[in-house]
Amino acid sequence: MLEVAGEENSDPRITYLRLPMEELDKVEGQFDIVISSLAFHYVEDFSGVVGMINEKLCDGGFFIFSQENPLTSTHGQGPRWTRDEAGNKIYVNLSNYGVEGERETTWFVDNLKKYHRMFSTIVNTLVDNGFSVERMIEPIPDDKILEKYPDQRDLFHKPDFLIVKAIKRK
Repeated sequence: MLEVAGEENSDPRITYLRLPMEELDKVEGQFDIVISSLAFHYVEDFSGVVGMINEKLCDGGFFIFSQENPLTSTHGQGPRWTRDEAGNKIYVNLSNYGVEGERETTWFVDNLKKYHRMFSTIVNTLVDNGFSVERMIEPIPDDKILEKYPDQRDLFHKPDFLIVKAIKRK
């Protein structure tokens, strides 16, 4: 991905680093914005990483991230969906939402480790680390998307993603 990023977005002002986000404190400088896409549900110490991001942001800086929706990350075992006789998804099976922590799942590979957190934990971790939440979005498809991808209708039962825009408090 770094190779593609370098090819498609080459600029002398851009530096690409291969570094675990848990080692963000090794990056020098202050930033106006930090963006993360679909990574935080793989991080055990969410609070620690959010704290490092706050330290790297200028006052008033933005922290924008997406992650797996907590309604998705809560799943740990058994069938994810209850289906009707025709096999159509009629509702998501939700259990142990209030039990935070490590989950194992299959997504392209078996035994993929991720971490479930409740919505309140996500928001309170941001607040406790000096952020104000400006916006939260749980994307669902519009009619145009549903026309092209009718299987996306199940996102009305359970959105796959959570997108958060936060600002560093001064």
